[in-house]
Amino acid sequence: MRAKWLYILICLGLLLTQAVTPVYAAGAVNGDGLMSVSPTSGVYGSSGNTFVFTFTANNDFPDGSQVQLIIPAGWTPPVSTVGAGHISVDPGTCSLTGAPLFAITGSTIKVDITSCLTGESFTITYSGVTIPSPSASPYSFTTMTDIPGGDGLYEIFSGSPMVTVDPKLVTVSAAGLTPTSKVYDGDTSAVIVVGSPSLTAADILSGDDVSLDTTGPITGSFADRNAGTGKTVIINGLGLSGADAANYILVDPTRTANISQRPITVTAATDSKVYDGSVSSSGVPTLSAGTPLIAPDVEPAWTQTFANKNVGTGKSLVPTGLVDDGNSGLNYQYNFVPDTTGEITQLPITVNAVTDSKTYDGTTASSGLPLLDASTPLATGDAEPVWTQTFDTKNVGTAKTLTPAGLVNDGNGGNNYSYTYVPDLTGAITLRLVTIQADAKSKAVGSPDPALTYKVTSGSLAAGDTLTLKRASGEAPGLYAISINTFPASANYDLTYIAANLTITPVLTFKSQGANDGWILERTRASGLGGTKNSADATFQLGDDSSKRQYRGILSFNTGSLPDGAVIQSAVIKIKQSGAPVGANPFNVLGKLMVDVRKGTFGTAPLAVTDFQATPSASQVGTFSKVPAAGWYSVTLNLAGRNKINTMGLTQFRLYFSKSTNNDAVANFMKFLSGNSASGQPQLIIKYTLP
Repeated sequence: MRAKWLYILICLGLLLTQAVTPVYAAGAVNGDGLMSVSPTSGVYGSSGNTFVFTFTANNDFPDGSQVQLIIPAGWTPPVSTVGAGHISVDPGTCSLTGAPLFAITGSTIKVDITSCLTGESFTITYSGVTIPSPSASPYSFTTMTDIPGGDGLYEIFSGSPMVTVDPKLVTVSAAGLTPTSKVYDGDTSAVIVVGSPSLTAADILSGDDVSLDTTGPITGSFADRNAGTGKTVIINGLGLSGADAANYILVDPTRTANISQRPITVTAATDSKVYDGSVSSSGVPTLSAGTPLIAPDVEPAWTQTFANKNVGTGKSLVPTGLVDDGNSGLNYQYNFVPDTTGEITQLPITVNAVTDSKTYDGTTASSGLPLLDASTPLATGDAEPVWTQTFDTKNVGTAKTLTPAGLVNDGNGGNNYSYTYVPDLTGAITLRLVTIQADAKSKAVGSPDPALTYKVTSGSLAAGDTLTLKRASGEAPGLYAISINTFPASANYDLTYIAANLTITPVLTFKSQGANDGWILERTRASGLGGTKNSADATFQLGDDSSKRQYRGILSFNTGSLPDGAVIQSAVIKIKQSGAPVGANPFNVLGKLMVDVRKGTFGTAPLAVTDFQATPSASQVGTFSKVPAAGWYSVTLNLAGRNKINTMGLTQFRLYFSKSTNNDAVANFMKFLSGNSASGQPQLIIKYTLP
């Protein structure tokens, strides 16, 4: 019946349309097409919308035609001027007639076509549109063309474009709806505290009658059941009321709230084990009856571990595990209560020493490597050390005890194990062969003994072992046997000792010869040549005279009595001061008192003026001390000086201050006793040894 009435209304509409006298294009006779629209929807109350209608010919309009577009009631009336409902036409690929290219009669837009062939099109733009109220069915923009033969306008064969009007979305203001946070309970429900919520005024068109209905029931639901902060809560149960409520759709408001983790308590169980290199525990923790899980969450197989792998008592056992809650266990807050009565005892192992023998070396070290008993393996992850063993003593013997030692590399100083060290009783240390040859020594009478030394001519002494020598007593010149004094480790050696002697040689003191010693005065200032001499006085003098000439002294010793091959250990020249200095003390104004040596004589044996400048065998072989001892000044000759002492006859020395004069035109010299003196003659004291 409803379809029948719809058909009657359509026919009536067609009759009414035919009753309108159309404006035809010249010669229009036929044609049909398709009208489309973009967009195909709009939101109630929105303004400034633009719709573009596109007409496309389905068959040719070679002789012209007319297309009419009817704007539905309630929509913005079409106008040709700029503003709300403004109409514009773009001919596109069709040929249109008129200026403008359209006409508006009421709500109808008319476009005359001169020619529009199949597939060609033109557009009508409908802008500045305000969307009317929603309707039960889409709004139809009726489109008509003339029928073949120019018999009047009919709705296009493919129907007219439709535009759907959607209700306007309206939201709830921020205040007035507050979800309550909760502890995880396994569901998404949320309790909503309702205050005085209201619609967002900006969402409602001016003059519309619409308000928020809070008669409920008003409920909330979290986005999911899992624990978290700032979780979205969707609020349901609110509605709209008022005469214009149908033009709006209420957006379910959302707020945020928290689902906090549910606390549970898991307690470790006591446990003990023998050390195995791991922190594993066979104990099973328990969930406290006072903190049950939320159905359908599943309790896991709780586990626990020792705080560390090492041996000890009162060790902490720490539980662990996560509830199977579909959220990786994060819906629960875990209070893991440790047990502090755990114990890990040492793992017993046995280490066996091995037999070993060696020659005595002064230590208890053994090169044998003990073995870990195969029946007592180490825990996984620990490393066997290089086991060591030692003899019970360092001394020679048989059936000696070898004791093993070592600690496992377990990260705990080896303390995770109890060690049974099994000794070996078959060790042996044999005598050490060594040959010691004493070194022959010599010294001068009155000199300290040299260090008594030796050579190891075969074998060697063990590290730490010492051997000392001694000699037969006595200080007179002669030979003294050197023998072993102490050898604490002698019982550990097969020793061959080769003896030697200490030779004590005499000390020889030579006095300067009066006929050959004395002083020489420089010929002229800074000439470097001898001028006058004196070998007859009981004194000789060193320094300068008032004419700024230098005094030099010559000492002459007959050293031919030294044994052939004598090795001179020291040679000291001593001269004794005679009276006070003349003028200034030359030691203070003329620098150092130096000595040159001549192996043999500077010229002839008797003193000669040329001895002043004659070439020495070695120059500046010593410097006299500035401080006398009981009036004696002395100098110790260096090696170069000792090497030039003549064992076959005379040795002469030349004495002089390093500055020839101090240029004060005043005599500055000191007298010393010469070889002509009855006592206190110059001395050459030689200590020597024989090879």
